[in-house]
Amino acid sequence: MKPHLSRALEPPLPRFAVSRLEAAKLLDVSVGTFDNWVRQGLMPKGIKIGSLRRWDAGQLRACWYDLVETNQEGDVEDDQENPFDNTVG
Repeated sequence: MKPHLSRALEPPLPRFAVSRLEAAKLLDVSVGTFDNWVRQGLMPKGIKIGSLRRWDAGQLRACWYDLVETNQEGDVEDDQENPFDNTVG
């Protein structure tokens, strides 16, 4: 049986609400790091509906851009030795 052609061409639905695990994956950090960032106020606490807590993907993205901007403003050359400077790759 042939798959229905229009279903195969449908784009995936955009995800606007994500779980804690997916939020951490979106940021490419561990769940523990994500939890720390939430505790520190660097990321939103999410919204609890019943027994589920979800994070708005747009809010996560906005918080990420805030972190990037904040860290770029204070970015200065580090005088400490980088342990990878003498590594052959």
